[in-house]
Amino acid sequence: MFAACLVSAASAQTPGRLWVLQEPDEIVEYDIATFAARRTLQVPRLLIEHPEYVSINAKGQILFFPPKDTPEMVSTGCRVWFWDGHREKGLNREDAKTLGDVTDNPPVIETTLQCYLTAGGESLFWFENRFEKVTDEDGMELSVRSTSRVWRTDLAGGRPETITHLFSSGWCRCATGVCSETCPEWYFWAPDGVVADCFVATRVTPGQLGTTYHESLLYRPSGRTWQAEKLPQPLEKPLTVSEDAGLLVVAVPDGGCCSWDNESSDQMLLQNGKVSLFYDEFDRYGNRDYDVSFYTADARLSTENTMLAYTVVSTVRNAGEIPLSSGGRVNAEELARIRRVITELPAVEIVQAETQRRPIMTIRHASLVGWVRDREILVAQDGRLVFYDISSGKRKETMIRVRSAADAFLR
Repeated sequence: MFAACLVSAASAQTPGRLWVLQEPDEIVEYDIATFAARRTLQVPRLLIEHPEYVSINAKGQILFFPPKDTPEMVSTGCRVWFWDGHREKGLNREDAKTLGDVTDNPPVIETTLQCYLTAGGESLFWFENRFEKVTDEDGMELSVRSTSRVWRTDLAGGRPETITHLFSSGWCRCATGVCSETCPEWYFWAPDGVVADCFVATRVTPGQLGTTYHESLLYRPSGRTWQAEKLPQPLEKPLTVSEDAGLLVVAVPDGGCCSWDNESSDQMLLQNGKVSLFYDEFDRYGNRDYDVSFYTADARLSTENTMLAYTVVSTVRNAGEIPLSSGGRVNAEELARIRRVITELPAVEIVQAETQRRPIMTIRHASLVGWVRDREILVAQDGRLVFYDISSGKRKETMIRVRSAADAFLR
C-alpha cells in the first residue's frame, strides 16, 4: 500500500548520472543523453551479488554497507566498501555485542549500525540502535532498554557530530523470551540510502507474526540543526520522497502472516489535508479469493513531481497452481483473470500525482529504474535498459544489459 503525504511540490533535480553494475566485478557510469560509457570501476564481487545493499549519490560516491546479521553476509565477514568519488576508502563498522559493567548478571549490550551517504557528498550519516539486555542463565532474554543515536562524520568516519538521540520508555519486559517480539525499537530510512533534505525515524515492534508501527518522525534541516516533525500516521515502508521532503510515498505491506500472502488489500493513498485513494489491489484485480498479492515494489516521482511511477509485482511468479486464500471460494472467472495478469508482470505503471485515475501508461514485463526527465522514464525490460517517452509512447532500447532494475542507479 502507498501513502503519500503532500505538503508542497518543489521541482526535483534532473538526474545527471547513470551507474550500472556489470558482471563479473564492474560498475560503469553512462552518459544519459547518449548511453555511452564514461568510466568503469572495478568493485568487490559482493556488490554484484547483492545490489540491494548498494547506494550511490549524485556525486558518484558508492557505499556497500550490508546488515551484519544478514545470513548470506555472515560467511563473507560482511565487508564494507566505500568509494568517495575518487578513491576507495576504508570504513569501520561498529556493530558489537559486549557485556555491561554490572557483575551480578551483567546485561548484554548489542549495537547495530547503518551508514548513509549524503547528497552533497561531504559527509556520512550514521544510525545506531543500542540494546541493553538482561538474560537468564540459559540466554533467554528477560528485559531490554534501547536507545538510538544519529550522527554525522567526515568521509573517513572522523569528526563526529551528533544529530539526535532517540530513547525508549525505559526497561521493557521481553514477554516471549525474545525482546524484538514485544519491545519497540527505531528504524531509520533515507531515500536510496542517501540523506539530502530529510530522513525518517519510525518506532516499531518487529513482533513474532507481524510488525507493529507506533510512530514516525520526519527530520529536516533547520540551519545547522535538524528538527523533527511527528507525522499523522506511522510510515511502514517509505519508498521515495520529493526533493523538499514535501511529498512522501510509502508502501504498507500486505497484512498476511503465517504463510498467507493475501490477507489485506494493497493500496495507494495521496494525503493533502485528506487521504485520497489512488490504487486498491482488491478493486483493481478482484483477487480476494486467491492467495496471491499484487503489490508495488518501488516508486519514483518525476523530476517535476507531477507523475508517479511504480512497479507492480506478484507474490506468485508464474501462472501455475494458485491456492485459495484463507476463507476464499473457488471462482473460475477470478482465477483466469489473475493468471492473465501474472503473465504480464512485472509491470511499470505511471499515474498523475494530482488526480485520481487509472494509470496513464502501463509498461508490461518491465521494472522501474527512474525518471530521466519529467515525461521520460527508464526501465529494465527483456534484459536491457529501455527508454520510454510518456507523451508519445515511443520506446528506445539501449545496448546496456542488466539482470534486473536493481543493477541500475539513476542519479
